[in-house]
Amino acid sequence: MKRVLLFALALSAASALGAGAEPPAPREPYSCRLLYDEQRKCAFGSCDKRVVVRLTKECLRDGGRP
Repeated sequence: MKRVLLFALALSAASALGAGAEPPAPREPYSCRLLYDEQRKCAFGSCDKRVVVRLTKECLRDGGRP
């Protein structure tokens, strides 16, 4: 019983240390999220192409991917 408790404690400590090792993934810039939403609208035929062009430029300017 003592070994099981010790093993569980060691396992939880190792998982806690491992979870903090990875930095969180960076979020996309706000302009890119707006662009993706507008592109989803285009898939259903209800978007403005000028808005897509403008948001694409803003997304690239903010460091996102097109």
